[in-house]
Amino acid sequence: MHPFDETYLARREKQIKELIELRAMTWACLVTGAALGAAGIALLSSGSGTAGTILLVFAVLFGMATIFMTASYFAQKATDRAIQKEYELLALYGLAPEKAKRSDRDVPQTDDGEIPLDSLAAEPGHRRAQDE
Repeated sequence: MHPFDETYLARREKQIKELIELRAMTWACLVTGAALGAAGIALLSSGSGTAGTILLVFAVLFGMATIFMTASYFAQKATDRAIQKEYELLALYGLAPEKAKRSDRDVPQTDDGEIPLDSLAAEPGHRRAQDE
């Protein structure tokens, strides 16, 4: 955990939860596709061609969905590893990403972080931009 990233743990928990859910959905899709494929083959061999064909089409669709979800899972894992490596390099060199700061002037803000219009109107730069 890095001191410059205050919400790191919350983000990591969310990412891990999403990856586990994606892996579970991938397995569910794979098992459903295999079961539909087996049922379709059984129906085709017993002489019910239409129902067997429909089940095989659904099995293929579930198989394709499994392939795409697996690719998404590995892409997310690779992205996570790359981001983690970048954080480690930044920490190693002592370079911490900082949030963009407002200028050094003291600007009053409301409770939700907005700048009141009265304080903006008092600034000479703001008036010039409005006049143009």
